[in-house]
Amino acid sequence: MQWKSVEYVSFSYLRKSWQKLLMDLIMKWFPTDTKVKELVNQLYQRYKHGFYVNAEQRMKDARGAAKYIGRYLARPAIAEYRILSYDYHKVHFWYEDHQTGQRVDVVAPVMRPYES
Repeated sequence: MQWKSVEYVSFSYLRKSWQKLLMDLIMKWFPTDTKVKELVNQLYQRYKHGFYVNAEQRMKDARGAAKYIGRYLARPAIAEYRILSYDYHKVHFWYEDHQTGQRVDVVAPVMRPYES
């Protein structure tokens, strides 16, 4: 394998690649679970343009990009301190909206994807 220098990675490609990577990992972890397969199919249908990627800043080098991406691969989807309650059926959590800076509280079903 040989590294190639690129000036630009399209936002669309980044979103879809991130989605595929996550969905492939989930299917690898739960290969025989029909509910998981249904969830993955629903996520592909619901998020036709891929998952959200915060790619507003330009990466200056490959090492920095790898560190940035690695940070997110090693973290759970929701930080534990943001989860306010969980009862096996619903999860109550909060996040900060990047556009408004406001805190948003969400109560979402555990097995159905949340869409903001």
